[in-house]
Amino acid sequence: MMKQKMAYPIVLKRTDDGYYVSIPDFDTGTQGETIADAMEMARDAIGLIGTDMEDEGKELPEPNTISPEIVPGDIVTLVDVDFLEYRKK
Repeated sequence: MMKQKMAYPIVLKRTDDGYYVSIPDFDTGTQGETIADAMEMARDAIGLIGTDMEDEGKELPEPNTISPEIVPGDIVTLVDVDFLEYRKK
């Protein structure tokens, strides 16, 4: 059974078009025009990948299992995802 709510670290990197978001625990990334948009896109990516993993019978990674690569200027924060709510959507 999928865990309900978890918080995963993300790294936001400024780009010419906004922000690129690295999601190390899921080995994926996304982007957004603003910090808030980028965080929402990260939440959506984690929710989508997480529900797909559950459907395939795979375990979700524990948060902070992969140390992100950080350079000066990067923003490191957490994004919470409620997988049960995401699945309802």
